Amino acid sequence: MRNNHIRKLWLSIALCNILCLFTELDIPVNPGKTFPPITSLEFMGVLLDSNKMEARLPLDKLTRIKEALHEWSREKSATLKELQSLIGSLQFACRFVVPGRAFLQRIISLTKGISNSRWHIKLNTEFRKDVPMWLAFLEHWNGVSFFLEDIVLCSPDLQLFTDASGLHGSLGYGGYLNGQWLQSHWLPQNCLNPLTGISIDWQERFAIYITCFLWGPHWSGKRICFWCDNLPCCYHH
Repeated sequence: MRNNHIRKLWLSIALCNILCLFTELDIPVNPGKTFPPITSLEFMGVLLDSNKMEARLPLDKLTRIKEALHEWSREKSATLKELQSLIGSLQFACRFVVPGRAFLQRIISLTKGISNSRWHIKLNTEFRKDVPMWLAFLEHWNGVSFFLEDIVLCSPDLQLFTDASGLHGSLGYGGYLNGQWLQSHWLPQNCLNPLTGISIDWQERFAIYITCFLWGPHWSGKRICFWCDNLPCCYHH
């Protein structure tokens, strides 16, 4: 720790000497692009963090997108141009907020077949459900590792198995990951019921959600292989 402090101090002194030299030689310097030794640096609209070894949305962009989404949650319709602007912002955010990609397609589908930029598009229920999901992802999933591999490793500690059964009230759901497991029965409000919209697809996703809630904090910087026997729950990015 002491060596790091000395190193930063030395670099700061070196920077001051260089700036003094540039001033004496009348060499112009852009203050907005002159930084002391730091571990987080914004470059081309992206925050690069050498401590966490990740790239993420900087605070100003993150705040603007959140504020825009809060405003969109109150809108009933929008022009094609306005919706395309939102889609552009979220597509950029998808580079660093990976889970958001699955909740962008339904927003894009609202613009299909419309060419007039001033045409008003009605924002449906699916759109209103995706907005809070995006807000949650921006809050908790902002950041991607520099060294995240493209290949999903086939090792036991990176494979998550979940299953759900709702044929009878006594059956429930479960999950397994690297020696850890969970099992629980369905609560009455979570049993199969077409009136409340509880389907086997919903129950399968619920099982995945619970395992992510319990074990997800330990997955930072890793790729997880999900095993699920329900096709609607399988998304391909």
